[in-house]
Amino acid sequence: MKRLWRFLHTQISGAWLSLWARLQLLTAGGRWAAQLSSTTRRSLRWLLVDGLFASLGDAILNAYQSVYLLALGATRTEIGWVSALSNLMMPLAMLPGARLAARTREYKRAVIFPALLARLSLLGLIFLPFFPVSNPARLIQVGLGFIVARAFLVQLFNPAWTALLGQLVPVTSRGRYFSTRNILMGAASFFVLLVVGPLIDWIGTPAGYQWAIGIALLMGLGAVFAFSHLEEPARPPTPRVPGAWRHFLRGLRGQGRFVAFCLIAGVWSFAQQIAGPFFIIFLVDEVQASAAMVGLTSAASSLAALPGQRIFGALNDRKGARWVQRLTGLAIPLVPALWGYIAQPWQAFPLQLLSGFMWAGYNLAAFNLLLELTPEVDRPSYVAFYQALVGLGMAGGAVLGGWLAQMHGYGTLFWVSAGGRLLAALLFAWVIAGTAPPKLPAVHAPRPRFKVRLNFDLRRLRPHRAKEEVTDVTDGD
Repeated sequence: MKRLWRFLHTQISGAWLSLWARLQLLTAGGRWAAQLSSTTRRSLRWLLVDGLFASLGDAILNAYQSVYLLALGATRTEIGWVSALSNLMMPLAMLPGARLAARTREYKRAVIFPALLARLSLLGLIFLPFFPVSNPARLIQVGLGFIVARAFLVQLFNPAWTALLGQLVPVTSRGRYFSTRNILMGAASFFVLLVVGPLIDWIGTPAGYQWAIGIALLMGLGAVFAFSHLEEPARPPTPRVPGAWRHFLRGLRGQGRFVAFCLIAGVWSFAQQIAGPFFIIFLVDEVQASAAMVGLTSAASSLAALPGQRIFGALNDRKGARWVQRLTGLAIPLVPALWGYIAQPWQAFPLQLLSGFMWAGYNLAAFNLLLELTPEVDRPSYVAFYQALVGLGMAGGAVLGGWLAQMHGYGTLFWVSAGGRLLAALLFAWVIAGTAPPKLPAVHAPRPRFKVRLNFDLRRLRPHRAKEEVTDVTDGD
């Protein structure tokens, strides 16, 4: 009996070690991470945890922040201004954020402090109903201040965050790592929305929304804690070059296709934000959807994005980012065109599934195309220019959307947004999609194998030592 127990213990230990090794590689991005150093794998695990916590908080805020303000008495125009001013923070914070990233010795420091303040600003929204303000309009303005301040802080640390990720994730593995990370983040968003919606209905209004934002705050603090554990090599700060932006703007004269891409992206963002802030507001205000139903429809979009990441990721590698963005860009205008005909909450599900699936491909292709069209020299400045035009377009679209919703109703709002998106997609197909992408060498990742060898004598049950053998991984091309 003692021999049998020793045998079982040995085999279970070997299987557990093999399972643990697989889990460690999965949380670092996949099997390909076996070729990285232990320090890099540890940082990638913490980065994955950071993404999971951040996605949980962002999913709650994206679904219920505007509905919370609506419950406190906000008008459609004020909802539009909330989105407009938040999007306006993107171009306003880009330049100071880039300077902050350039002057620090560690990108992590330029991320943690603004990120912590951004999370703590949610306390203002949680305690907003208790502010000593008698006028509901003034109360909404206070809430708007907290939301805009949070948006500015998030955009402020974005350049340093992007640069740090470029240091941590190897170039040849970024697609696989971020694909795995995005899928896990989407799954986390799906499950949290399934839980938070019924919780809000059970607690009631507005206390249910306050509890939901409190959960988002805790998830955000967890993301900051995980991000603080990233291990980053120290570097000297980048010296400031006088007149760098004037030199960059002069250089744009030779980047006509990139400028056209940015202008089209600005038109697309303008049209997208005309309706973007009002899809959920329409469900609550016109269709009388409950918080649980809002959570389910948002979860459906997150669920559809999971296969979208895989399918369009493969299509992006095979047919190119231009092909994927043209296909998804021509399909996405169907969502706002049909949204105004929803009469029952359940009718939003097929549109949310289509939206989540297509937006997964569009965002993936747009990011890859941005990297393709920007030169390696001074790329942060080109990305900042792109983000500035996108932010201005989003801000203008939200203002117009709020005015249209207040003065002409949701039907006109959705049709104008659909027409603008279709126009931008046709411009993209005409100006950008017809050019050939550069040929890049294929990267084949090694596939490590895990074996647990079980060596024992069945007749005598005399086990030998079980050996866990992890094959060596050859370096990738």
